Amino acid sequence: MTLEQLLAETQPALLQIKQQDLADITAAKDWQSKYRVLMQLGKKLPPVPEKMKQPHLLVKGCESRAWLMHYHDKAQDKHFFVLDSEARIVKGLMAIMLCLVNGMTSAELAKFDLCHKFDQLNLKPYLSQSRGNGLTAMAERIKACCPAK
Repeated sequence: MTLEQLLAETQPALLQIKQQDLADITAAKDWQSKYRVLMQLGKKLPPVPEKMKQPHLLVKGCESRAWLMHYHDKAQDKHFFVLDSEARIVKGLMAIMLCLVNGMTSAELAKFDLCHKFDQLNLKPYLSQSRGNGLTAMAERIKACCPAK
């Protein structure tokens, strides 16, 4: 399987998450409800084949192992990401992140505030410090994919 094939398989799930599941997370009033939605989100993403989980793709700063792959369509200046994690809750959180940033241009990605968006979804108060640090590390890794100006 190639990265392009994995991206194509991931896109329908990310679209559904953006159109439906973000509203469910926002509407959930307690952590258990949010947690259930997050666990389901991780299951919606296709698994990344083991041979693609290379050490250089690991996100440093995440307590659970998480891999982030990036594809930049230079002709259209659009960025696309694929991820996987051993932890379902982390995979769910990253699925939200990807549905928000996939398809952004370099300029959009550079100014997008992922942490602020997670605040709007009312997730940060429920995350442990290590998960919060992992989210920050993932957001920084995504931003680092933007070409330097």
